[in-house]
Amino acid sequence: MTLYLVRHGETDWNLENRIQGDSDIPLNQTGILQAKEVKDKLKDIAFDLCYTSPLERAYKTAQIIIEGKCPIISVPELIERDFGKIEGNPITSEQSKKYWNYQLNSSDDEVEPVRHLLDRTRNFLIKLLQEHRNQTILIVTHGSTLRALHYNITGYQTTEDFMKFQVQNCQIFQYEI
Repeated sequence: MTLYLVRHGETDWNLENRIQGDSDIPLNQTGILQAKEVKDKLKDIAFDLCYTSPLERAYKTAQIIIEGKCPIISVPELIERDFGKIEGNPITSEQSKKYWNYQLNSSDDEVEPVRHLLDRTRNFLIKLLQEHRNQTILIVTHGSTLRALHYNITGYQTTEDFMKFQVQNCQIFQYEI
């Protein structure tokens, strides 16, 4: 299977460096332009299917990229990590270290624990492999979700520094699995 993973386009909260989690923040004009650039970069790829998060910023990015060329399926497994009570706040490195620590697995402030995020994305990948072997699939999702998918594909240790893998808006990653 060939997988293309793309993070959604820019939102105003991305510009403000705010944690947007599962808040349904729309793309801004830059985000729409970024999605159109991805569409141009991937125009020669024949996708069999596109999976996306149900949140508007990811779904709209997928619609722009796919432009009707294949079905788009919205699934809850690809929603952004729930950041609970810290959602909407500025992102800090202390929070990143705390909430991406596999061994700590913190759910303080009602944040979705990292192990849960890794489990739900791993289960999604297992299902994807069972149902779409030998196909080319586009996944449009969010920064944390894409990071978890990446580590489930490439492997990780329980002491992993998950933050070393950074994901920009509308960045494209390709995997053969």
